[in-house]
Amino acid sequence: MRLNFVKISPSKNMTVLITNYVAPAHYSQIANTIMDYEYVNAEQVGFIVSPKSQDSLLRLEMSGGEFCGNALLGAAAYCHYKGLTEKNRFLLETSGADSPLACAVEAKSSNYFEAKAEMPRPISIKDIVIDLNGRSISGCSVQLDGITHFLTDYWPCKDDFNLIIEAVTKKNENKAIGIIPYRRLTEKEYEIWPFVYVKETGSRFFEQACGSGSLALGIHLSKNGKGDKFHIHQPGGIINVETGVKNYISTNVRFTCEGFADINL
Repeated sequence: MRLNFVKISPSKNMTVLITNYVAPAHYSQIANTIMDYEYVNAEQVGFIVSPKSQDSLLRLEMSGGEFCGNALLGAAAYCHYKGLTEKNRFLLETSGADSPLACAVEAKSSNYFEAKAEMPRPISIKDIVIDLNGRSISGCSVQLDGITHFLTDYWPCKDDFNLIIEAVTKKNENKAIGIIPYRRLTEKEYEIWPFVYVKETGSRFFEQACGSGSLALGIHLSKNGKGDKFHIHQPGGIINVETGVKNYISTNVRFTCEGFADINL
C-alpha cells in the first residue's frame, strides 16, 4: 500500500499525517510502521479523513483514537499549507472531541505557521496518589476524552516513567495516558517533561512537546476556574495555554517533508 504523508513539527513533536484514506482497522499497524526509524521516524501518526459536519474543513483521527492537541495544530496548519482555505479561522473535527473545534492559523512562510486551536473541556479533574517503589507520589489527574494526564511536581528520573505509567493506569482508563512532571520557572512559565503511552499502538514516547499535556497543566494551575495564560516550556519549544470559558493552545508549526511510504499490510 502506498500512503501519502506530510511530516510536521509543532514544537518538534514530530507528527505524521496520512493524507489519503485508509480503513481505521489498519491505523495501528500503519502508525507503528510509520513511526519506526526505518520509515519516517515520528512520535505520533494521524489520519486525515472527511468531516462529519459540513461546517468543518476536515477531520483528524489519531491512530489510537486518542486526542492530540499538537496534531490538531498540525492539521490546522495543513489546511493553509495545502491551500484548503484562505480563511484564517475555521473549524476542524478530531478524535477525542465530540464537536468541531475552532482553529486559527497565520502563515509566516510557505512551510512555517503559527497555529492556535480550541481544546475540549476536561471530563474530570481529581487529586490522586500513586505508589512508586514504596514512595507515595501525589499529583492531579486531568481526564480529557481520549487522553488522561497525570500532573505531578515530583521530578522523576528517566527510569521512573514506565513505572509511573503502570501505577497511573491502575487508577485511570483511557485511550492514552500522559505523565507530565512540571516545575515552575517564573510566575506564568513552567517546564514539563512529557511522556505519553497510547494503549492501541503500545507506543511509549518522551515527547518533544505535548499540547494536551500543556493544556492539562494550564487547567490545573488556573485558580478557581478563572481564565489565565501560561507559557509551557518543553524539550522541543514553548506551547502557550489560555484557559477560561474556552481553552486554547498555540505554538509554531513547521512542515519538514512530505512524500509517500510503501507499507505491506
